[in-house]
Amino acid sequence: MPAPRKHREAILASAVKLFRRQGYAATGLAEILSESGAPKGSLYHYFPGGKSEIGAEAVTVAGAKVAGTLDVLATRVTDPGELVAQYLTLMAGWMAQSGFRDGCPITTTLLETVPQHEAIHVAGRAAFDSWVETIARVAHDSGIAPDRAATLARFSISALEGALIQCRVSGDESPLVEAAVELKALFQAARAGRSGFV
Repeated sequence: MPAPRKHREAILASAVKLFRRQGYAATGLAEILSESGAPKGSLYHYFPGGKSEIGAEAVTVAGAKVAGTLDVLATRVTDPGELVAQYLTLMAGWMAQSGFRDGCPITTTLLETVPQHEAIHVAGRAAFDSWVETIARVAHDSGIAPDRAATLARFSISALEGALIQCRVSGDESPLVEAAVELKALFQAARAGRSGFV
């Protein structure tokens, strides 16, 4: 009899949590199983490719969660700078709540696995692309030229990921708060037809 599907979700949720907190390399399959409460047979039933398959799926799941949050925010605001600022503010709160122990499960996993694991690489690229697409769409809808909207969207993700690392190192949410302020100003400048750089 196949393992209940709930075990698959539990394994992925545990993998996302552990990868975010301690990285891909430091997380073993036994630890994922222990955290999830799933029987060993479930892991090999749903993930015959082992840890790298779990890694790719975890990146996809985590990426979809971020994309979903951005999409929800995008239904509430029409200003791209406000969209990005609100998301970074949420991240600052989540980081503080975790005692600055958590990070981005996508970045921590990708840094340790790309380019060796192609499936994880592809999943990470798709996740980042989906985030950029949402931000760029809102930016373009607000009157920013398509190329500039895409550039600012990619830069927003770069600033977010860098700020997350700095938050973990400093144990302070200031890098995310500062990034939110600066990114909002860049989008405002772009909407006003200025470069935003001095």
